[in-house]
Amino acid sequence: MQTKVNIIISFLVLSAWIAAGQVTPTINTDSIVRARSGGPPPELNLPSFTPASQPSGNINWDSVKISSDALEEQVDYKSVDSMFFDTKNKQVHLYGQAEVKYQSMTITAEYIMIDWNENIMMAESRQVLGKTVGKPTFEQGGQKFTANKLRYNFKTYKGIIYEAQTMQEGMNIVGEKGKFFGAGEDTTKANVIYNKNAIFSTCELDHPHFGIKSSKQKIVQDKVAVVGPCNLVIGDIPTPIWFPFGFFPLKTGQRTGLIFPQGYEYSEAWGFGLENMGWYFPMGDHWDLKLTTDVYLKGTVRVHGASSYKKRYKYTGSASASFAYLRTEVNGRPKYSPSMSIRWSHNQDSKAHPYRSLGGSVNLQTSDYQRSNQTDAQSRFQSSLSSNMSYRQRFDQPFDLSVSFNHSQNTNTRDVTISFPTFNFQTQNLFPFKRKIKTGGERWYERVQMRYTSEARNQFTAKDSTLFTQKTLDDAKFGVRHNVTAATSFNFLKYFTVSPNANYKEVWYFKSVEKTFDPTLTIEYDTITSPDGEVQIIADTLKYGQILNMEDFGFKPFREYNTGVSMSTKVFGTLLFKRGKLRGLRHVITPSFGFNFTPDYTNPDWGYFKTVRQSLNSDEEIRYNIFENNQLGGFGTPSAAGRQMNFNYGFGNLLEAKVFSKRDSTLKNVKLFNSISLGGNYNFAADSLQWSQVSISGNTNFFNGITSFRFGITLDPYDFNRTTGSRINQFNLDTQGKLLRVVGWNSAITTNMTVGRLRDLIKGVNTDQRVANTPRDEEGTPQQEDLLSLFENFTISHNFTVQSRYDTRSQKDTIQITTNSIASRGSINLTPNWSITVGNFGYDFQSKRITYPDFTFSRDLHCWQMGVSWQPYFDTYSFYIRVKPGKLDFINIPYRKNIQDGRRF
Repeated sequence: MQTKVNIIISFLVLSAWIAAGQVTPTINTDSIVRARSGGPPPELNLPSFTPASQPSGNINWDSVKISSDALEEQVDYKSVDSMFFDTKNKQVHLYGQAEVKYQSMTITAEYIMIDWNENIMMAESRQVLGKTVGKPTFEQGGQKFTANKLRYNFKTYKGIIYEAQTMQEGMNIVGEKGKFFGAGEDTTKANVIYNKNAIFSTCELDHPHFGIKSSKQKIVQDKVAVVGPCNLVIGDIPTPIWFPFGFFPLKTGQRTGLIFPQGYEYSEAWGFGLENMGWYFPMGDHWDLKLTTDVYLKGTVRVHGASSYKKRYKYTGSASASFAYLRTEVNGRPKYSPSMSIRWSHNQDSKAHPYRSLGGSVNLQTSDYQRSNQTDAQSRFQSSLSSNMSYRQRFDQPFDLSVSFNHSQNTNTRDVTISFPTFNFQTQNLFPFKRKIKTGGERWYERVQMRYTSEARNQFTAKDSTLFTQKTLDDAKFGVRHNVTAATSFNFLKYFTVSPNANYKEVWYFKSVEKTFDPTLTIEYDTITSPDGEVQIIADTLKYGQILNMEDFGFKPFREYNTGVSMSTKVFGTLLFKRGKLRGLRHVITPSFGFNFTPDYTNPDWGYFKTVRQSLNSDEEIRYNIFENNQLGGFGTPSAAGRQMNFNYGFGNLLEAKVFSKRDSTLKNVKLFNSISLGGNYNFAADSLQWSQVSISGNTNFFNGITSFRFGITLDPYDFNRTTGSRINQFNLDTQGKLLRVVGWNSAITTNMTVGRLRDLIKGVNTDQRVANTPRDEEGTPQQEDLLSLFENFTISHNFTVQSRYDTRSQKDTIQITTNSIASRGSINLTPNWSITVGNFGYDFQSKRITYPDFTFSRDLHCWQMGVSWQPYFDTYSFYIRVKPGKLDFINIPYRKNIQDGRRF
């Protein structure tokens, strides 16, 4: 039991009385009081007092004088083992987890001695079974350090520290001997330590693995550490790297400062270079900015800017921009290729505003920046980039307004499409015929709902290398679209749902095309000289006129409308079995039938389609759409299909089975097919080929969702031309004797699984239950059960796609395997410190080659890390030994061969 003794006040009063001559001690002052733990403390046998002159009445406390050497506040101390009070030498000895508190200072140690004569406290550790226990720990005003021995003066706030260790803003400072100058209760001053033979390191051990060592240092708490001549030491071995002096910022919070290079590289193509060297700028309480650069001696430069920002309950986000100016040599002459990457992510807190929101992400690059500067598998395989950043305003009325930036990019074709700005305005569903005062039940017309949406868009399309050019601005497309829809639904004969609808669309374009025929002949002349010197001129007519396109700028709208009605129902079929594993089958059919009408927009009265002569050799004219060069995605152009009076039909199917499980004697529902759909239409307005092709598609899953299977079949009731492959107005039943012919089909099998799921599938174990019951170590990491446990999170994927189509050249149906590849990725933890990461490793059975393997081996070296990455496809690699991220992470030994020096394998 801990014993806490507060005796100093009594001791000071006693000293004051003796000094004033009021009392005379009559006992031996060499008596020692000892209190042991394990029981209540014994009574303190204080000296008895004999008055020098017997006073009359009570003592006058105002006449008692307090020594000028007395402490200002109470000192609290305690220990677990025992205490010794030496009244002769005015000392207190504390043993076993001792603790002393005075003002804001706290000292703990295995042994502490307090000397009231000198106002000094000494703390030491002890040796127990060859181990050091109870190292002194000092805390005051945010300053904390440990030592093997220390002395501290209560009055002057000064002390001496032996083998001290302290952590300051991620820096571990270990010194041989130091002097401590405390600020006490003065908040305008900071604690200062003068050290001798100290080492600065980010390794938190008592004896760091590495660091910057110097003979003299000055440490100002939460401000700076200043050192004299210093040397980089690794494993107690001095290196040739010396610094004449050094400054280590110890301030808390954001602060500006230099960013040391994070990598050093020598490239045959670029020369020697420094990577990620720059400066950090704190731009306020809510955001910061980091500017870095990669510089190579032969002229290659990369510039990076990164910023992050956050405001509680408002928003959070980050933004970065990178510009690369890469040098290559063509025929011995240098050539520079610029490229750029822009990223931005912004998220608004849901509590920020009830009606306004801003959020999304931007990921844009030019000149294939990602593949030109990075070699990892993810960067090489990512074939598409997209952006969506929008501002939305919701009003009290049922209206929404949004402004957005949208972008899509294909890194294979290098096509970029940017839509900015895009304005969207829409209403919620409106019920114009709903009665305000209801009497009786709801009428069918009250369910009629209407909705209006509009969109105004400006769109740029270009290659990623010509995105920021004047031509991209000149080729911009812009337009406005309005949509009005009206629909309702009601039950018919109890089991049928009828849904009539009407739609109106109006699009405003500001560019159209006008085509004219130029009858000018294009003639090419050749001069031929015969052996006898005769010259002949031969004229060859290349073109019999040509079609000229002229853009007409001005307001040019087009309008479309259609109306229709549909009816659907559900039919259930069930078949039950009393015995066996299969206990039942269920088939759900969802038939739907409908009719819709669309006018003929090719009629010249609409003015959307015109004709132009094609050639001088023929009077034949071709029809063209005046909006064909200004089409916006989603806006469309008038349909060229003619009048549509379609009767539509469709059948959706769902197949399920009820299976009996002997393991737990329960019945489980299993989907045999998630869906099987069939559909087509008949056009009453067409003069030929009224029946459309019939489409059948379906999908299902196998092996607990590990493998998915989908298929599609296209059937046609009409025969076709074997030479051109086009349909002819003759039924296949009349020419071939079959009701439908197979136009084409396709199927795909996709498998995605981990090694753990595959093992569980073979063993018949539920993966979720196994993961929950897997034994774990003290850190919560699952314990390995067998060799396959190393690959527990390894992902294996296989894609197989096959299709059939008619080949007009061979006039035969051909079956082609379009995709057949397998790939794996994941990480393997060989030991707690060794790991292997496979970014990608696979095989393409079509091209018969390995698909871009990417390997990384890493080793945790406590405060260091070592790793090597290798991409054999381009013969690129990277090796490094570096300090873990921290104030000294610029200590890095890299060696790499980057993509500019690699070669395709």
